[in-house]
Amino acid sequence: MVGLQELMGQEIYDLLYKHYDKDGLLIEDMDDVFYCEDDEIDKDRIPKLEALLTPITDAKSSLVPLEAAKLLAAWGDEKAIDYFEYCIDARIDRLGNLDPHRLHGNYDITYEDFSNGLLHYYARRVDLSPKKRNQTREKIFPPMKKMLALSRELIFDMEHIINDIKEESLYEYLPILKNCYLDFINRSENDLNRQWNLPSLEELLKDWEPEFLRQQNPE
Repeated sequence: MVGLQELMGQEIYDLLYKHYDKDGLLIEDMDDVFYCEDDEIDKDRIPKLEALLTPITDAKSSLVPLEAAKLLAAWGDEKAIDYFEYCIDARIDRLGNLDPHRLHGNYDITYEDFSNGLLHYYARRVDLSPKKRNQTREKIFPPMKKMLALSRELIFDMEHIINDIKEESLYEYLPILKNCYLDFINRSENDLNRQWNLPSLEELLKDWEPEFLRQQNPE
């Protein structure tokens, strides 16, 4: 099996995955890279990573730009958000299963990665500049709304997204989440979107729109 270094080339592999902390020690866990302190971000890498955000024409060409976009989003780079929206508008999910789920290999988690990237971006930007919270919310809203709407067509585990939306009081997503709820409650008990997402949606609606929830579930 071809390794990532061989597939990408060593230079790109190092750019994406080889990171050091302030003491010069290699960071082993990519989550630690995503959530690193702002002063640990290697600013010289930013333009090089942005250059990797190239159009995706097939499954083979998706890996490098998507990995670059996730890293840039976690570091608060706005171009990653624009790239996510481009990918959603282009419906890259139709190119194949780009990132199979580790347990349910028949569906793609690419858009789940995007949603996590959007929320990483939001957290980073708000932490750096709390006064720009509303501006940051507006930036992530279009791609996030489009992804949530795709749950009507695709299997999409939204639990983490719904919980973060609730925790951050992002009320602008309430209309689309209500539509998702109305869609899911009319699906079969075996439907994965219903199984995975209804509990979190119900918890959110209990707090935000209890009357709406009662109307859908009369005693």
